[in-house]
Amino acid sequence: MKLDRPNLFTLAILSNVSAALLTGRLSDSDTSSGRSPWPWPGTSDPQPDLPGRYVSFQDLHRCPSLTPKDDTPSSAKDVRPDDIKVIMAIGDSITVGFLARPTSSSSSILSIKEWRGLSYPIGGDEGAITLPNILSRWSLTTGQSHSYIFDSRPKANTQHPLGVPPVPPSVSATSNWQDDLWTSYKGLNGAVSGSTSLSLYSQVRDYILPRLSKMNVSDTEWKFVNVGIGANDICAFCLAPNSTLPLVGSPEEFAEGIKDAVDLLRKHVPRLIVNIIGLFKVSSLYALTLKNPYCKSIFLPPALPHLPLECNCALLPGPVGDYTRRRMDDMSEAYDSAVLQVIKDWQQESDREFGVMWQPGSFIDLESWPIEALSPIDCFHPSEAAHQRVAAGLWNRLTMGLETKSRPIRWTEEVSVRCLEDDDRFGLGI
Repeated sequence: MKLDRPNLFTLAILSNVSAALLTGRLSDSDTSSGRSPWPWPGTSDPQPDLPGRYVSFQDLHRCPSLTPKDDTPSSAKDVRPDDIKVIMAIGDSITVGFLARPTSSSSSILSIKEWRGLSYPIGGDEGAITLPNILSRWSLTTGQSHSYIFDSRPKANTQHPLGVPPVPPSVSATSNWQDDLWTSYKGLNGAVSGSTSLSLYSQVRDYILPRLSKMNVSDTEWKFVNVGIGANDICAFCLAPNSTLPLVGSPEEFAEGIKDAVDLLRKHVPRLIVNIIGLFKVSSLYALTLKNPYCKSIFLPPALPHLPLECNCALLPGPVGDYTRRRMDDMSEAYDSAVLQVIKDWQQESDREFGVMWQPGSFIDLESWPIEALSPIDCFHPSEAAHQRVAAGLWNRLTMGLETKSRPIRWTEEVSVRCLEDDDRFGLGI
């Protein structure tokens, strides 16, 4: 099987490299009401409207241990986050951690590209605030991805420059060593930059399932997959903004792409919990970046305040841009409605070994976040700081009801993480 190593010549990377060259950037939590009930040093003030006990990520060890369960849950409704042993993700450039961190290295184009180890739902770099790294306080999982830069031929037992685990012994010094090493660091992160929902099926078929088949995963273990997709679908609507046909970018095709991928995965993977992230308000990127020098290229004329390479719909100036942004917001609601109907259909199946969660995209409120939430390279993709807040915000809502899940993440200097409790269960359904 030929693996999807980073696509050097895709339009996405060309767009980002062009933007970075123009701007000269290539060179260098949530809680219960009131204060936290645990007044420990380092404990921060989380959001007052989310229940639970909260600590900083660095103080996760202060969270109490959980009472061990007698048996592995047989029903998805009884699964607690620490029951998860395998973690997976499918999606687009956000899930691969595209441009999450700037770099001072100019030795490789790849050095400015993917930071999979920082990716909010599946990253495993040491010290990164990610879903699996938070979960590791209570349960060790397999599948998390790590950041890797193709710089030179690996040597046995050397540490990766980012501080992630040593080169696995399974990586041989053959002509395919880069494929082997890339797969090892990629883990079960099947996301591919530039993907739309119709790409998710191939991510499952061509990468996730073959990778799982080599991992000796028990059928009795519970698995978790995060589905994060939609920004490219929404941005693509500019190609046919007035079309009512079920073309790429339509709500019907969008929901079908997610359904087909998840159905394929559940057909081969028993005991599966699926978390689907709704669309955040992509159009709000325009107001956030419009007049901020963090994003302004000195080479652009005043009439073009943004470099609209990655999402014309969101970043075009003037009346045309105002129209496309309104259409984007309308389309986002239609996309969410179509996916919610798919989730309702799944719920009616009453499959005890399959559970689906819906995380409304409204929990990502770009309009209230600082500009540092965006990558300094392209002012479009989320920065490492944003990945950290989304990871903690998602974790803090995993066991909540839909109304609570919808509440926006409050951007605070310190990232607060909710401690698991014995009676916590995944907030399945809608």
